[in-house]
Amino acid sequence: MEYVDGEALSQVLGRGKLAVSRVLEIGLQLASGLAAAHARGVIHRDLKPANIQLTADGTAKILDFGIASVKRTLTTQTGSTGHPDAIEAVAGTPGYMSPEQWQSRSVDERSDIFSLGLVLFEMIEMMPPFPG
Repeated sequence: MEYVDGEALSQVLGRGKLAVSRVLEIGLQLASGLAAAHARGVIHRDLKPANIQLTADGTAKILDFGIASVKRTLTTQTGSTGHPDAIEAVAGTPGYMSPEQWQSRSVDERSDIFSLGLVLFEMIEMMPPFPG
């Protein structure tokens, strides 16, 4: 596993509010990173500030794909279709999980996008949208 020198976004947020321009910069990098993972069929399933590392040069890196799922491509007579792995147990960090994860349903890219929205909210408001 690659060592990524830097600081977790959760630690950075603990020191105070980020400028809106920095929130946008980080948000664009995270969206790009998720898009790259999703293009390869990988769903992170645990995006949260503690799993985002900010490097000294300002790059945001998504870490900890430990509970990621991989969409399998099924080939049929009419073509290929992506199908996410079935989820049997609730997995993820409660404050950042999509409703599908809470319900132990199959997740897809939209689940990560939901979590990204929660992270962006927290970067702007300095608190999670669903405390507790």
